[in-house]
Amino acid sequence: MKKIFLICLTLFTGLLAFTACHSEAMESVSSAKGDLNLSSMKAEVDTNVETVYVGSRAESTVDVSNFLVTIYDAQSQKVEQWNYNAMPEIVSLAVGTYSIVVTSAESPSNGFDTPYYKGTASCEVKENEVVDVPVITCKLANMLFSVEYDEEFQGKMGEDVVTTITVGENSLEIPYSETRSAYLIAPEGETTSMIVTLKGTIDGESIDYSERFESVKIGVHNIIKYKFAPVSDGSEGDGTLGVAIVVDSSMTGSDEVVGTDPGKEPGIDDFPEEGGEDPGDGDGDGDGDENAPTIVGANFNGSAFDIDNDVLNITGAATLKVEINAPNGIAHLYVDIQSETLDVTEVGLSNSFDLAYPGELQEGLNGLGFPTGDEVIGKKNTVFDISTFTALLLTFSGDHNFVIHVVDQQNLEVTKVLKLRVTK
Repeated sequence: MKKIFLICLTLFTGLLAFTACHSEAMESVSSAKGDLNLSSMKAEVDTNVETVYVGSRAESTVDVSNFLVTIYDAQSQKVEQWNYNAMPEIVSLAVGTYSIVVTSAESPSNGFDTPYYKGTASCEVKENEVVDVPVITCKLANMLFSVEYDEEFQGKMGEDVVTTITVGENSLEIPYSETRSAYLIAPEGETTSMIVTLKGTIDGESIDYSERFESVKIGVHNIIKYKFAPVSDGSEGDGTLGVAIVVDSSMTGSDEVVGTDPGKEPGIDDFPEEGGEDPGDGDGDGDGDENAPTIVGANFNGSAFDIDNDVLNITGAATLKVEINAPNGIAHLYVDIQSETLDVTEVGLSNSFDLAYPGELQEGLNGLGFPTGDEVIGKKNTVFDISTFTALLLTFSGDHNFVIHVVDQQNLEVTKVLKLRVTK
C-alpha cells in the first residue's frame, strides 16, 4: 500500500512540475510583444479608374480622415479598429503576423455617389521591436456605372425609362433623369457577369428588355450606352428600330484614366447622327472621316451582299463572312446576338461579347471560328466569319440579328446589323 501511495505521490509531483513549466513557457510566449508604428502609415486614395473616355483626367482628392483602420490577426480576427484621424501612433501587439486594412466605410453599399475604397498591408510584429507600417493605397473596390443614351434614343424616351443593373444578388435602378454615378457591391475577383434591364416607354411603346453581359470588369468605370440599331425585314422602307446596348469598360493605353468623379467629359460623340460631316459618322461610307471603320458583307455562299438591306436566308450550312476595316486599328469589336428563338447562353456563351476582350468566353468563341484578343486588337482589318455558327442556327427557325459595333483606336465607330432568317 505504501508503494502504491509513493508511486502516486511521485507521479502527482511530476505532473505539477510539468504543468508549472508548461504554464511558464506559455506565459512567456503569450506575453511576447512588439510595437506597430502607425505614425509611419500614410493612407492615400488612388481615384484613377479605367474608363472609355480617351485622354482625359480629372483630379480628385478624397478625405481619408474618417476612413476605418482595422487590424486583423493571422486568423482574420479583428484585433483593433479606429478612425484614421483618431488612431494612436504606436500600438503594442502580441508577436505574430497582422493585416492592416483601410476602408472608406464599414462595408460597401449599393447607391449613388457611394464609392467604396479599400487598401491592405501586412506586417510581422517581432518581440521588442518597432515595425513601421508602409503607405497603404486604397483603390475602388466596388463597381462604378453610368448610363448614356444617343440623341435619337433620347428623343423617343419617356420620363418613366429606368435602367436596372443586377450583379449577383445586388441590383440598382437608375432612372433616366439620374446624373449621379451609380455604385454596386462587387463580388470577389476581377470580372463578373451582370444583367442590364431597360424598362419604360420608348417611341410610344412599353419596353421591357433585358440582356446579360459576361466578363464585366470590377473596379473600373463601366459605361452602359443605349442606341437604336435599324433592323430591316427585307421589304422596302426603313424597317424597324431595335435596341442595342454596349458596355464599355476597357482601354487601350495606360494614360487613359479618369477620376471616380469624372464630371463633364470632352465632347465625344459616342453615337453621331448619320449624314453629318463629323469623323466616324456611324455609317463608315459617307462623307465623314475617310479613316472611319467600315463593316461590309463580304461573302454569302460565294457572293458579296448588302449588309444594310439584305436578309440572308439560311437553309443549310453556309459560308458567311463579314469584313471589318479600321485604318486606325480596332479597339473593340462588340457583337450582340438578338434572336427570337436562339439562346446561346445554353451552350456556355453570351448573347453579347467583345471579341477584343472576350474574357472567359474566349475558348468557346475561338471554337466557333471567331477572331479574339490579339487577332482583333490593333488590327486594321479582320474577318468576322460565322460560317460555323450558321450550322447551329438550322434548328432554330426565325430571325437572328447580329448587331456588330466596331470602335477604333481613335474612338471612331460604326454599327451594322447582320440579318439572318432560318425557315423550315
